[in-house]
Amino acid sequence: MTPFLVVLFAAVGLYGALMLAMAWWAARAPGGPPPAREPLPRVGVLVAARNEEARLGRCLDALLAQDYPPDHLTIYVADDHSTDGTAAVVRRYARRGARAEPVLAGEVSVKGGKGARGREGEERISLSPAPPLSLSPPVRYVAVPEPVGHLVGKANAIHAAVEASDEDLLIVTDADCAPPPGWVRRHVAYFDDPELGLVCGHAEVAHRTTFEAVQALDWAFLLATCSVLVETGRPVTAMGNNMALRRAAYEAVGGYPALPFSVTEDYVLFRTVAERSGFRVRYPFDPGLRTTTLPLARWRDAYAQRRRWARGGLWAPAWVYGAYAVAHLAHLLPLAALFVAPWAGIAAVAAKAGADAALLWAALGHGGRRGLLRAFPLFEAYLFAYMATLPAVIALFPRISWKDRKL
Repeated sequence: MTPFLVVLFAAVGLYGALMLAMAWWAARAPGGPPPAREPLPRVGVLVAARNEEARLGRCLDALLAQDYPPDHLTIYVADDHSTDGTAAVVRRYARRGARAEPVLAGEVSVKGGKGARGREGEERISLSPAPPLSLSPPVRYVAVPEPVGHLVGKANAIHAAVEASDEDLLIVTDADCAPPPGWVRRHVAYFDDPELGLVCGHAEVAHRTTFEAVQALDWAFLLATCSVLVETGRPVTAMGNNMALRRAAYEAVGGYPALPFSVTEDYVLFRTVAERSGFRVRYPFDPGLRTTTLPLARWRDAYAQRRRWARGGLWAPAWVYGAYAVAHLAHLLPLAALFVAPWAGIAAVAAKAGADAALLWAALGHGGRRGLLRAFPLFEAYLFAYMATLPAVIALFPRISWKDRKL
């Protein structure tokens, strides 16, 4: 056997063993916590928004529909120097909540009829007893200050929202996300554990087309690996579009002003809280924590997103670089083998794809989403493409453009 084939099968074998071990653990992942104990704490939901006029309403509608006491929930939208109508959207929602009024017991007049006690054209209708007052959580507009030093982008926006809030429990999401009604309450239940400082939930990509289903599979695959690593005591990363944390944990690490700059600010915060705050972190396979994010419109946008994530992932411990190397080789070498040793290449591609499918089968079983696997062949081709090319692309083009900014 040639040295090339030895390296090929060693890389694919190690990668496959890791994926199968993760699949085994994911299939047996424990369930969520019991319901949150009363009294429920006050919660602030933080949303960073830059030029999100078209998508922010969907997010706010979902947050206002939470089955959480509205007087214990406040939504803070940090407007990061938007040049569209983002500010107007936030202020419209803020005014709508401020005008909410109770329906009182008594009588009202309805035009168009003649009641026993009313005048011609007016009918008196009794309203007794009055229904309970139904209010929405308040929506607060936060103007993000100008960047100072390395505090730029989303980190600056989230920190501004933290500074504007006073709740002890904070949940961070993105303007393109829409959580289900029980989302806040489910997050809160985890914090009955006083040692927990931060918990993340999964995000599912909304999907109707095959391309959107590929994105949904890609997110499910990446977040499954993150969950398994975090839940087994290796807190490598998390997603900032579905992250709840104690204010005490945020302050214990100095918040974003004390953290180094990264194009993936959520990654840095998560890692720092896990390592230096004195609190534990969680990333469970819990469908109750899941939110839904909008898909990207083009393949190039999806690739650019993966490039940004990979660039931020360079701020990692040494052992993670070993995992990066194995994953890269397990995607690059089988493609090369298809040209120099076709049967070995086909066997390596099949083995690697089978291990990926096993992890996705286990992960998608949480929440009944295995129907997504219909798009698995196209997803696997996409995964091969970006995993094989990203290291070279990042090395040649290290600067990242995000939200019309160079980072």
